[in-house]
Amino acid sequence: MEITILNNGLEDDAFHELAAGEQGTALRKAAKDHLGEKEYTENTLHKLRQEDPAAFQHLETEMTMHALAVANLSQTTAIALRLNLAGDKKT
Repeated sequence: MEITILNNGLEDDAFHELAAGEQGTALRKAAKDHLGEKEYTENTLHKLRQEDPAAFQHLETEMTMHALAVANLSQTTAIALRLNLAGDKKT
C-alpha cells in the first residue's frame, strides 16, 4: 500500500516541491499513521473499498485532513491523498 499525493490546483512547481520534499514524506507518514491508529489493515481497506465506496472515500478525505494538520499545512491546501492498495508492485 502506498499513499499518492494528488494535485488539486497548486501550481506545478509548488506541487512538485511539496510532494517530492520533506513535506510530502511527512504527509505520507501522517496518513499511514492515521490508518494505523484506526487499526486499518490493507485487507480491511480492500474490503471497505469494495463494500462501501463512499466510506472509503470519506476515509481518504479524513486521512488527508489529518495529514495536513500534522504537517502544519492549511486545511485548504489544494492536494488530496489517495490510497494505492496495489502498492508499487511491478507488472
